[in-house]
Amino acid sequence: MAPHPPRVVPPDRPLHRLAFVARFVRNPLSVVPRAAYEEDFTAVPNAPIYWVTGPQFIRAVLLEERDKFAKLAQIRLLGPLLGKGILTSEGADWKWQRQASAPMFRPQELVHFVPGFVQATRRLMARWTDNAVRPIERDMTQVTFDVISATLLPSADAGMPAAIEDSTASFQRAGAWGQLFAWVHAPRWLPQPGRRRSAAAVAALRGAVHRIVAERRAAGEAKDDLLARLMRARDPDTGQQMNDEQLVDNLLTFYLAGHETTAKALTWTLYLLARYPHWARRLEAEVGAVTGGAEVSAAHAERLPLVQQVLKESMRLYPPVPIMTRQAVADTVLDGHAIRAGASLVMPIYVIHRHARRWEEPDAFLPERFAPEREDAIPRYQYMPFGAGPRICIGMAFAMIEATVILATLLQRVRFAPAGRDPEPVARVTLIPRGGMPLAVRFRP
Repeated sequence: MAPHPPRVVPPDRPLHRLAFVARFVRNPLSVVPRAAYEEDFTAVPNAPIYWVTGPQFIRAVLLEERDKFAKLAQIRLLGPLLGKGILTSEGADWKWQRQASAPMFRPQELVHFVPGFVQATRRLMARWTDNAVRPIERDMTQVTFDVISATLLPSADAGMPAAIEDSTASFQRAGAWGQLFAWVHAPRWLPQPGRRRSAAAVAALRGAVHRIVAERRAAGEAKDDLLARLMRARDPDTGQQMNDEQLVDNLLTFYLAGHETTAKALTWTLYLLARYPHWARRLEAEVGAVTGGAEVSAAHAERLPLVQQVLKESMRLYPPVPIMTRQAVADTVLDGHAIRAGASLVMPIYVIHRHARRWEEPDAFLPERFAPEREDAIPRYQYMPFGAGPRICIGMAFAMIEATVILATLLQRVRFAPAGRDPEPVARVTLIPRGGMPLAVRFRP
């Protein structure tokens, strides 16, 4: 029988009002009804919200009819933190910021980052002791933060990692109410639980990144990292360069999107390997055969298909960003479904990745789904760990190489074992394990 790791158990019937709110605040995924895992388009009773899980609908919303839908809820939720950066801007503002950032993520650039991935992982392992129980979700956050600091966004501020980790955690804890209020278009004046804590977290994060910008301007160094390229970039229509606020918007976007999502992908992957050690042994064998015990290189990363299959299946079961939303900006019709302006179309990636009609044994951990000959048959809008359409994650290739190299480097020296109860997947901005992810770390002989 195929292995079935922990999942969110959906309610058999749609929830109404108070039950919906109570469960949503605890875990937004827990309100998605069973019907959404089986049908393509499901309405929330007495609310302008629709669960959209069919690839044909998602393609229409994200690509073919994208002018009819906007990221209003995401902008409302993340705008105070990310301003008008690449993730939370629209139209021409988004286009030129993406063009300014894109060169750093070309394949020929990414190979130069691999030694940094390896060294950050080795520094992490040097802090571990044999048979210790580690908070793996925090360790993965640390190593991916070290990576992005060393490769794309260097800073001399030694206090930055702790400031960002603490503030991000606080922002995520307050996120459920923010999501709910954004989905239902609650008035902004309505008291929101956690708003003060969230605002303090935003102020701390933006203040920390302002210090990075000030530090670089004062140093006047001719570096060629992402910050330097953003500072040199000009809007092709106006000729204007980014001011400090715009730089902070984009740096925070890359800090958070660039390490938080990869950290969650690695966290859930290590949990699955701890739970199913036969897969860990298979990956160890592949890494050993490809590297011969040498440091993992960019050339090795391209020859680790099983490692990548496990990462992809982990992101199917536990997508780092579990929910995407769009809001209708005008009355429209989707395949016979009338949508009123202002309605929220929620694309729960977690649910799409477990849809009963589209995946064989949808809740099972089966990395062989992503063997090359099988992966090609998966429809584009059925598997979306990095989103889809024109707004697909700009750092997708970076994240995959980073996760592959970090995981392979860990497997060369360490094995993991469960150390506590199975974690509940909880949707915040990213998919977090409730109560953390303690795993036992055991060095290989």
